[in-house]
Amino acid sequence: MQYEQQNEGHIHEYEMFFLNFQTHNLLLNVLTKTVVTIYIFTGDNKVVEPDPLSEGFTGYAECNMEHFVFEFFLNYVRRIKSDSDWRKLLKKNPEKPFLLFVTPSDIAFVLSLIKNGMDMWDQSRRLQENPTLHEIKALPLFTKGEGRKRESGRTVWNNEGLNFYYTAEKNWKKVYNNKEELSDMCNKWERWEPDDKGRKKPVKTFWRRIEEEKNNIGEDENNESWWEKETNLGYDSGSDCEPDFDWDDDVKKGKSYDDNSA
Repeated sequence: MQYEQQNEGHIHEYEMFFLNFQTHNLLLNVLTKTVVTIYIFTGDNKVVEPDPLSEGFTGYAECNMEHFVFEFFLNYVRRIKSDSDWRKLLKKNPEKPFLLFVTPSDIAFVLSLIKNGMDMWDQSRRLQENPTLHEIKALPLFTKGEGRKRESGRTVWNNEGLNFYYTAEKNWKKVYNNKEELSDMCNKWERWEPDDKGRKKPVKTFWRRIEEEKNNIGEDENNESWWEKETNLGYDSGSDCEPDFDWDDDVKKGKSYDDNSA
């Protein structure tokens, strides 16, 4: 009886949650019912949904679900470099956020890899939980190689995978080319903190360098290879300029070098 009452309460909460958001027609545009259900009952916002994430940032911002995007950046996109490389890069570029060093191509590539392997990972998890299950072996979504002869220099990704990648890249280019949207994303990223704040430390924005730190970095730069000396800022739309954004006053105020101490 107790569990039936709990289930009824959960069902009602679930239905009311969707009813409220369906009124605004926002949340269901960026999150599937599965993700929202997990979020409601467990608070887990680390679930990755490649399709809505491939559409950009606006949809998440409109329904105050930016933390799904930021968890994706922190848990997956961040891995394109080592933590030590991120620290070095951000120290050399104070007052510039981690997101400015991520490109639409990076985002699209990571999303493509996740979407390509999701069926295999889900199957692996099911079989670990229930070894007696018998299923046909899951295959990658985009790189099965069906109907394709392997040739040197040619991609093994099918048209569906290439379409997903280039569409995602195009959508995120729009974000990085829109000063207002990029500013909104960068400022919200700066204010946001994960449950375990330590996870964000390697990609924290550095707000001020003391003279000693400048000298140390200068010595390190003399020993770097040319590819490490490149600023390598994020998407620049083919020009010589970096993506344009503005910090909000409340974000800049109170920020100091001490905020980035390990």
